[in-house]
Amino acid sequence: WYQRRVREAVVSTQSTGGVVGLGAFGFNRQPVPEGRKIITTTRSHMQQSVQDAIDSCKPDKLIQIGGSGSKCILVAEGIADAYLFASPGTKKWDTCAGEAIIKALGGRMTDVFGKLYSTTLTSRIPIKQGYWLL
Repeated sequence: WYQRRVREAVVSTQSTGGVVGLGAFGFNRQPVPEGRKIITTTRSHMQQSVQDAIDSCKPDKLIQIGGSGSKCILVAEGIADAYLFASPGTKKWDTCAGEAIIKALGGRMTDVFGKLYSTTLTSRIPIKQGYWLL
């Protein structure tokens, strides 16, 4: 079960998933308006590097929420356009479920420079430079 939390209250309990080539399920996807820039990021681990990366994007709106899964679902639903965390230290198991859903929808996970990340068993732990989920 994936439990979406807002300020420690469970607002929904749902199963979500995705398979590349088959799509994703367990959430309601909204159409994304052209040219909109809404970024979601950390609520509790904000560092200057994260803030600087966000500022450079000049987003229309910033959504700060806890939990990597919650941020991935915001992107999957079309509520946010990207999930940005420009800081080292995240482990691949923090992002792999959300990445699978985003990939099933045709999105991708990259480092902050746009290079695709690998989440294979032999890939680097932790993620060194931060990441985007788009």
